[in-house]
Amino acid sequence: MHAKRSPSGLRFFAHAPGAPECALAGETLAHHLLKLELAAAARDAGAHAELEVRGPEGAWRADVLASDPAEAWQVALEAQLSPITPDDIVARTERMQADGVPSVWISDRYRPRWFGRVPSVRVKAVDGGGLAVVEGLAKFSGGQWEMGPQVPLAEFLRWVFTARVVSHLRRAPVRSPLQARRSVWTAPQYAQQEAAHLEAEERRKRLEQEEKRRLREEEQIRWEQLQDHRREDRKRTTERGDHEAAIQALLERQVALEKPAFEFVRRETGVHPFIEDDAVVEFAMGVPVYIGMAPYAVICPVASRVPAVRNRLAALVVFVASEKERRRIAAQARPGQRIEVLKGGPAAVPSPRPPTGQAPLPCPDGIEGTSIPPTATPPG
Repeated sequence: MHAKRSPSGLRFFAHAPGAPECALAGETLAHHLLKLELAAAARDAGAHAELEVRGPEGAWRADVLASDPAEAWQVALEAQLSPITPDDIVARTERMQADGVPSVWISDRYRPRWFGRVPSVRVKAVDGGGLAVVEGLAKFSGGQWEMGPQVPLAEFLRWVFTARVVSHLRRAPVRSPLQARRSVWTAPQYAQQEAAHLEAEERRKRLEQEEKRRLREEEQIRWEQLQDHRREDRKRTTERGDHEAAIQALLERQVALEKPAFEFVRRETGVHPFIEDDAVVEFAMGVPVYIGMAPYAVICPVASRVPAVRNRLAALVVFVASEKERRRIAAQARPGQRIEVLKGGPAAVPSPRPPTGQAPLPCPDGIEGTSIPPTATPPG
């Protein structure tokens, strides 16, 4: 195989007459011409270029092997015009890379399926001869990848050979018209900018998530506090209702025991007693019963208030409505406190306090109670 030029000036390869074998046999003219252009561009970029170079043990064969004249590096330039699956082209790339030879896949086809799966560029002929890279270069700007410049193929290869551009696996999104390919050719600083941007973006998202989590936790705390307040409100309402119910029950017991207490005291003392209209704090919120001007008994005091006035109550008779109430009062009163359990009845209409020296009213018949104590001399 040797290079020739047609009468119209087109360069092409031709097989030598009688050549027994040729590595290029079976390849299209377009493929031959593209490889020739690749070799010429590599040489223009300052590299040494050889066609159809086999790798160690024949594991691969490079269309054009460009190398540093000082043998510091080698790069395989692959002209790919015929259809090939993405998996096959990736496998061929990996075989060369395993021997330390990176590759650049070059085609003039419009976006083949494998484009971007491996380090690749698309080229087209330009006026005045030669090829230019029209797709494959990219730059990073504003958090996105965008289309890079179109440059002569020799210039692009010079950038590749000197590491001014590198094959980079893109992670950030792209901006049209750049296609979302996995691999792009870009300057190292753009790859670094993408890494810094993604790190900052990840940090921003992490802080945003932490802030959202903090707000959720605060909202949860506020919700729990609100629920606690509502429970406390319900509890207070219930307690207030219970307290009001207890007060109402106490008032009803006190009213119900007025007549039995009135009759009990009159029977016991022979004197017409006077019963206060309302409960009195000084008698543990019980209703005091007077003989003359002196207290003689108290109706249904509040057990929890008894300790504060136990000495005042010690000399009085305490009237209660049930055995349970008697036990509650006894637990708070002084030992020996006299407590009488009376059966409630219709409320008596309290008579006015008699003036000092007034004779007692006659004692009516019939007194209800659980015990009938002996007649006692009224205090005072």
